[in-house]
Amino acid sequence: MAESYELDPVDWVTAGAVGEPGQRTFYVQARQGQDLLALVVEKSQVKWLAQLAQELLNRVGVTVQPDDLDAAAQQLREPIVPAWRVGSLSLGTDEDGERFLLEAEELAGDEEQEEPGTARLWMSRDQLVAMAAYAAFIIEAGARDSCRLCGRPIDPQSGHVCPARNGYGPLTR
Repeated sequence: MAESYELDPVDWVTAGAVGEPGQRTFYVQARQGQDLLALVVEKSQVKWLAQLAQELLNRVGVTVQPDDLDAAAQQLREPIVPAWRVGSLSLGTDEDGERFLLEAEELAGDEEQEEPGTARLWMSRDQLVAMAAYAAFIIEAGARDSCRLCGRPIDPQSGHVCPARNGYGPLTR
């Protein structure tokens, strides 16, 4: 049985990445006391998390501003030892919009695993603002150039084979 975590409340929470654009690994990381939890997530999940956090905050009259970004405070903490890979995420709020709950469920692996791991991370409004600002920054910071023909990202080192060219011609850089 995979481990389950309940951090209520977190002392700190972030969504960040390690590595070069195109080769990054994304994480949600939270700390409560001396315990540091890291979960592997997909880039699309971090993007979704930033967008949904902003929507929930807007509902309670809070707008995430560029001034809310504190990149130094939100960077991932070493050592990054992931508990497991996330399959699904959800984000919600209490009635007052003061506390927010990020729930993660482990990606289903093999058939022998009885129950997937779960993590429930309770955070304040300010913590969610900080995480949303940094998550949006991380997504934008890793943006690669796109092919003008097909719109797919271009790897800076190897280029890419463009389907719009049917595989003919040199790699697009």
